[in-house]
Amino acid sequence: MDDRLLTDFLAEAEDLIEELYGDIAALRGASGRGPARRELVAQIFRHVHTIKGTASAAGLEAASLLAHEFESLLDAVRSGRAPLDDEALEACEEAVGAVAESLNAAARGVSLPVPQGVVAQLRRLAEPTASKPASLFSDDDAFLPEEVGRTLSAHERQRLREAVDEGARAYIVTVEFDLTNFDEQYRRLSVSLGEVGEVVSTQPFMGEVGPDRVGFRIVYASAEGRKLLKKRAAQFGATLSATRCESVAGIDANDDEGDADQRDGDADKRKGNANEHEGDAGEHDGATLGSTLEVVAEVAAPRSPSAGVRVPLEELEELISTTHELFADTIEAIDFALDSGPEGVVREQLEGRARSVRRRFFELEERLTGLRMVPLRVTLLRTARAGRSVAHAAGKRVEFEIAGGEARLDRSLAERVADSLLHLVRNAVDHGVESEEERRAAGKPEVGRVRVEASAEGGLVILRVSDDGRGVDAELVARAAAEVGLITPGARVTEEQALRLIFRPGFSTNVRASLVSGRGVGLDVVERAVEETGGEVRVRSERGRGTTFELRLPTALALVAAHVVISGGQRYCIGAGQIIDAGEAERGAVTQEGARRTLRWRGRVLPLVEMSELLGRELSEPSGRAAPEGAASAEVERLAFVIARGQESAGVETDESAGVEARARAAVAVDSLEGESEVLMRGLGRHAKRWRGVGGATELRDGTVALVLDLPRLLEAVD
Repeated sequence: MDDRLLTDFLAEAEDLIEELYGDIAALRGASGRGPARRELVAQIFRHVHTIKGTASAAGLEAASLLAHEFESLLDAVRSGRAPLDDEALEACEEAVGAVAESLNAAARGVSLPVPQGVVAQLRRLAEPTASKPASLFSDDDAFLPEEVGRTLSAHERQRLREAVDEGARAYIVTVEFDLTNFDEQYRRLSVSLGEVGEVVSTQPFMGEVGPDRVGFRIVYASAEGRKLLKKRAAQFGATLSATRCESVAGIDANDDEGDADQRDGDADKRKGNANEHEGDAGEHDGATLGSTLEVVAEVAAPRSPSAGVRVPLEELEELISTTHELFADTIEAIDFALDSGPEGVVREQLEGRARSVRRRFFELEERLTGLRMVPLRVTLLRTARAGRSVAHAAGKRVEFEIAGGEARLDRSLAERVADSLLHLVRNAVDHGVESEEERRAAGKPEVGRVRVEASAEGGLVILRVSDDGRGVDAELVARAAAEVGLITPGARVTEEQALRLIFRPGFSTNVRASLVSGRGVGLDVVERAVEETGGEVRVRSERGRGTTFELRLPTALALVAAHVVISGGQRYCIGAGQIIDAGEAERGAVTQEGARRTLRWRGRVLPLVEMSELLGRELSEPSGRAAPEGAASAEVERLAFVIARGQESAGVETDESAGVEARARAAVAVDSLEGESEVLMRGLGRHAKRWRGVGGATELRDGTVALVLDLPRLLEAVD
């Protein structure tokens, strides 16, 4: 395998590894057996089989051997020869880690030896157990038609056993399709059946149905009512036949009169078809049937998540920019045409086309921008795995909660902050969460809790790591800081100062571990790594209740719905999610007492600040400002304003019943409003930290550049 193919394989294998980790995590949360759990095992098996075959072809013997032993354990689980208990799940996770380590070494040009401990554990767990639970039936051939039962594999028999043990009934679904579109028809039938049951096995046949058709016998299990199943199958021209396991399970199989007659009629019909097309069947030899089987396997199996074309981010960004420029030019041309004065039907049609073009361009830009983003689910799951390992090593019981995995971040940023997130979780588990004895004494549940979550707010993605541990003790932080010379001994430290001290370089590991409730070492590295991306780290803590770290990351490129405002002659954009309302107020709604100004809005009195003040510029004569001292109040004109949304605290659930008025934080006066628009925001990278409250920049339709403001961040300066 040449270097390029090897690189492509390793990249695809990385995606499969993350899928495996996610599926194993889902297995941990799946109770009992059940169809979802069986499908997860089958999906893991398929992914491992793919890695095994491709690694072998690439000459990566260690990875191939590990995958082979892993596959053997999964096959034993699927066939009922081995249980899927906690020990097996731990072994599966270790096997994935070993395969990933072997592939990562191969990417660096290093060959690692096969980890014999992992191999030995996989082989031991794959050995048949001494006994297995009794099933409602043990002889599959006793209730399945002979031509069907003899073709079932061991794992298909086990899957059927488990389904029947769980209360499902076994059926044979028989259907015929034209060869021209059988793949699509089969897919639709399979999806429909899967909504209320399990497709255990599919067996195609051709000789009995004529030269231009293909038939399928589907072994199916479902707890759905038989009449409803027959109706569902009939939509696709399929018939449903009960097996004798219904009688074994104590279920009346004769709930539909005439089933036997119908089956006899179907048999006669098939016989007649076979006679009618006698001689033609020879044309459909084993090669044709083999091709049919391959197509069915392709239709039935899920698409690989790694399928696709890899494009450098630079090329993708250039494509996005070109599309945005084309969008701007197109809209400008349409606006010019509208300004030319067409009337009547022509104008109405042109306006309709303009709306359609805007919508379709926006959808295209949104899809293109999304291509450079990755869901954070994989990052969050990886972080939780690291935390579980630390908890296991420390002998602590910790539950992990993952939320917001659908949030998306630029792939490059996700990779750069992954280590920071891992460090925060390890700290939370290793030092933040107390021992069981300490938690009992504090009146807490013995099992600690760590929550890792992600959310998107305008042009920002926010990652939070929260624990319910000790919190940060300001007094102990002060003592630790004094011992390493960061502050004067005996100096009083506030809670806010303590939270900044733990980010200082030089905080001793020993001091931290014994006195600072596990916060400190490495946090300066975390902060520096996040700031290099243009983001920032925030922390909140309550002694005895826990700590929350928040990583606020700007996206490199994002489509944002924004309000365009003018202040001091300059245009700015504010994310629509940061604003509750925008408009103009009568002069009577503005009051001033000394230096304090307020705006009456929807029955509330809100603090009123100038946008120019927030931006730190000299005030000229912005519209709506209070008149100079001694001037008549009549000189105050109407005031343009935006109402800033209050910033919700991490870990505090939002009261959805509260009205928008209750969520208002402040009113911000601007010179004028230009309305709402979709803008393509570019992040400022590591330079973003130089400008407080500036999230990025965008090019407006007329070609001018406008800053995209982070209004909540700007308002912190006046709180």
